[in-house]
Amino acid sequence: MTSALSETFTFLLKNDLKTILTRVRNRDVPPFVQFMVYATCGVIATVIHQGLVAVLSFTIFPALKGLVVDGAVLTEEARKHNLLLNNILAFPFGAVAAYFTNILFVFTPGRHSKWKEMALFFGVAACGFFPGLWVIDFLVGRYAVPSAVAQLAFVFTSFMVNYAMRKFVIFKG
Repeated sequence: MTSALSETFTFLLKNDLKTILTRVRNRDVPPFVQFMVYATCGVIATVIHQGLVAVLSFTIFPALKGLVVDGAVLTEEARKHNLLLNNILAFPFGAVAAYFTNILFVFTPGRHSKWKEMALFFGVAACGFFPGLWVIDFLVGRYAVPSAVAQLAFVFTSFMVNYAMRKFVIFKG
């Protein structure tokens, strides 16, 4: 671990920003830098996904704890249902953003045909997405945690599953 951090710091200190960005695009960076770039791509996809969930939760399908809808407080069951629905509706948008940013900056395509690679990528995204939905269902349904806490648990669960699957199953290491 210390050698990986040392390699990363050496790389960052010895190169100017233009060189770093060029090497990121060429995937010629230390593994820890690649992971940081992957995390940045994930943040972009997460902002898109969570932004859509938030908009939907405030507007079309209310999903906020204690929210008053039509003069009555939103029930926990309705909140859970709407939060799950909002995540399902936001999923394709975040997944598409993740695909394109990962192809541009992180992973090297070519292990599979383009169509198979895309199918695997979105299949892996679903593999991370459904455990995340289960976490929301569990936390909100059983413990009535606030929606924001459930969404954070969703993001963490999805992130961990997606990275491992994309790194070792779809793309060339």
